[in-house]
Amino acid sequence: MHSREVKRYRATVHYDGSAFAGWQVQSDVRTVQGDIEAALRRLDILGRVHGAGRTDAGVHAAGQEVSFDAPLTWTATELARALNSLLRSDVWLETLQETTPDFHPRFHATGRRYEYYLAPGHTGRAPSRRRGTAWIAEAPDLDTLRDATRPILRRHDFEPFAMSGQPHVGTVCTVEKAEWLRTPLGDLRFTIVADRVLHHMVRYLVATMVEQSVGNRSPDDIGRLLAGTGGVRPPRPAEACGLYLTGVRYRTGWNRSPGVPGLWPVPAQAEADRPSPANGDPTGGEELR
Repeated sequence: MHSREVKRYRATVHYDGSAFAGWQVQSDVRTVQGDIEAALRRLDILGRVHGAGRTDAGVHAAGQEVSFDAPLTWTATELARALNSLLRSDVWLETLQETTPDFHPRFHATGRRYEYYLAPGHTGRAPSRRRGTAWIAEAPDLDTLRDATRPILRRHDFEPFAMSGQPHVGTVCTVEKAEWLRTPLGDLRFTIVADRVLHHMVRYLVATMVEQSVGNRSPDDIGRLLAGTGGVRPPRPAEACGLYLTGVRYRTGWNRSPGVPGLWPVPAQAEADRPSPANGDPTGGEELR
């Protein structure tokens, strides 16, 4: 039961995942959840911080949604300022606000948006770019990459593109959007919006699409894998450093617009990402990662 002595907050969090062993708290390694909970403890605020998705080691976020409880004596403005002063420079709360006592960023979410940034060619190897983009020597053909997204759309069993170990939750996902674009920096950006995203799913999809685009596998491999009629996924997923969780959707809409500051302009919300009309407290939804 939610205590009347505390109120629930929700925050939109950015982080550079390079130094983290993922989101979820673990013993003896640094995690994003662990860092936020440690900062709260320094403010005498105890309890679990919940996130909308469990990003893996090396994966970044520019739109992770979290929630936690804090005493009534705090205001959102004061608490945001205090937390950002205590957190290290690779974690930042963009927004913090009060929410309903039953809000849960994972179970109330209806969609997730991930973006993968790929830097082909010589300049992508610059050390200043390697923390936030994945490098590839041979530039993939953009039209071929776009063709490869077609089988991904709609509802499929994405087990061929997921790590094993969570059979009790299932591996069926509904993908609403999957597109490749060229960024102002000349990189390639893959955006996927789905109701849920499996462990390593986006990175295996990117690796497979890149292999198709450079001619290292059949152009229909993704479709065959999803249909269970043949094909094998790459031996390893695409690099973690290119992947960002950039938004979480609730019944009141997205928590932020698409894009990653410094890599892609964060514009006014695009047509496909506009919030749906607010209709009361968020409910429903579940995800694996």
